[in-house]
Amino acid sequence: MQIKTITCHNVYNYGASLQAYALQHYLESLGHNVEIIDFQPWFHQDRYNLMHVDKNRKLYKLSKIIPLSKYVIFPYINRGMRKTWGRKKSFDRFTKEYMHLTQRYESSDELKQNPPVADIYVAGSDQIWNTDCPNGHTPGYYLDFGTAKKISYAASFAVSKVADEWKPFVKQQLSHFDHISVREKTGLKILEDLGIKGGELVVDPVFLLTESEWSKLAGGAKNYGLEDGKYILIYDFLNDDRIAAFAHKLSKELGLPTIGLNDYNVLPYVDRNIKDAGPLEFLSLIKHAAVVVSSSFHATVFSLIFQKSFYVFPLKNTDNSSRMIDLLQPLNISSRFMPTDVLPDIEYGDISKKLEVNTNSSKEILIDFINK
Repeated sequence: MQIKTITCHNVYNYGASLQAYALQHYLESLGHNVEIIDFQPWFHQDRYNLMHVDKNRKLYKLSKIIPLSKYVIFPYINRGMRKTWGRKKSFDRFTKEYMHLTQRYESSDELKQNPPVADIYVAGSDQIWNTDCPNGHTPGYYLDFGTAKKISYAASFAVSKVADEWKPFVKQQLSHFDHISVREKTGLKILEDLGIKGGELVVDPVFLLTESEWSKLAGGAKNYGLEDGKYILIYDFLNDDRIAAFAHKLSKELGLPTIGLNDYNVLPYVDRNIKDAGPLEFLSLIKHAAVVVSSSFHATVFSLIFQKSFYVFPLKNTDNSSRMIDLLQPLNISSRFMPTDVLPDIEYGDISKKLEVNTNSSKEILIDFINK
């Protein structure tokens, strides 16, 4: 079958890129012809764009008065992007080599006017229905185009509830789906609250591939000269003082250096910053770490896949805890969320069995959705 997926696939975020690749790769392994819809709305075009500036800033208004000034002002305002510019190159290489994309669409209207040809559209995964972000307000992410069969796989609302003002919009958009599956238990509760029945709970797409498949992919990563199992990997988006304090405690107790995997900025509290890692390096750095400390859902997921010891914190000032809790609670490792003390290594026997059962069930649900 011709299958087109839609997700946040090219936003310079490790989890976003890898979950998009995973769903594409798994569906291809079933014999389908798969492409990711290259949907790049305005709010996904600002990352690593030196010429993007918030229209509310005073300097933006100055550039409207003196048009040529923007070529000096905008790059100056965005100069901080250059600190991790190597990430952009690594991500772009991954996208070019591993993702099979349609033509570019920059708005929901463009998708409606010229929808990609397919037998089935699949929405998901990642935070495509998060109404705290522009994603959840965008019809394109709800497959509001074309006449093909419409299903979702592991779509995430990312929050524990949808704000009242967005409930009518979300309910209307989801009403034309043939089948819906979500990534979190809270997603099922949201569907129930909206009066939408028949939703299924499935695992994130990255679980659809085996550890050996991810290890093979990680084999193509850059070599940073780090000794296997002899460092603590820190993936902290926002230079979180809670993570900094815990990383210091962990490093002191284990006698291991801290390695910062940088996103927006370098981390001042780690022993070494890595500023140019792409998705392959993300996989490799987790695979070879002794411990992973992050504020990232997918860093946590890949820690599970590679059977690493890990700790995870919620992002500061956001309501994204539900997806972490929903992941860890059924595995009886909720103590890894917002830790205060260093814990013993994780025993993966029962955890791996539960993940295998959930993954096999999710594969059956996806295949059933496609074939119904």
